[in-house]
Amino acid sequence: MHATRRFGETLSLALLAGGALLLLAGCGQGRFGSELSARPRPRPLHQAEAQILRLPQDEAFSIVLTQVNRKPGLGGLAESDARAEGAGTAEASAAVTESGEALGMFQLGHAFENATDQQMDLDLDVGFGYAFEVSATPDSGYPDATAGLRLYARDNRGRLLRELNLAGHSSEAGAARRESDERVAFTLTLPPRSSVNVFLAGQANVNIREGRSASSTVRLTKLEMGVATRSAPPVQP
Repeated sequence: MHATRRFGETLSLALLAGGALLLLAGCGQGRFGSELSARPRPRPLHQAEAQILRLPQDEAFSIVLTQVNRKPGLGGLAESDARAEGAGTAEASAAVTESGEALGMFQLGHAFENATDQQMDLDLDVGFGYAFEVSATPDSGYPDATAGLRLYARDNRGRLLRELNLAGHSSEAGAARRESDERVAFTLTLPPRSSVNVFLAGQANVNIREGRSASSTVRLTKLEMGVATRSAPPVQP
């Protein structure tokens, strides 16, 4: 009896641990586009108090990157495309017929540097319009296609200071289209002479290993970013 009870308790703990690992793995798969393949020279901010910058009105976005990948399967067709403009628009698309993989991704934003000798707070107000469309044939609940939009802030030491999931959908939940205009606001604290990259990443991804077809598109119809500086008290080491 005691051996049976111990076996049941061990099995329950193993199942719980396995479920936790699967949950963590699923969360990790959603962090697309958090790393930049190239880093622009950051825009210096010389005033620790009340300097205001509006993008792209005052200057074009400096982080403008795209990536595409295609790998058709046997007898399949894979297509993908991506574009990004410093004026604040971007688009990524992917489509697969029969079998294969396709990915389109963009990254759009700006790099900022605290060019003063004191700690600085950056108050960011980010306005964005987006649209996505995910379709699959047959529409039978397979996770063949995904579309997503995320915001990241990463400093010059590689630390992820902010991560926001702005939008996302999978064909596992059925075909869907969506359009929206939204805003997010947050504050970042920069030590003297440090920098940060603030950008949105959009990804369209299709992966089919059987005789099905699917497509995905994500568009950033506008991106606006307001940045205001405030002096911040120094942090004790």
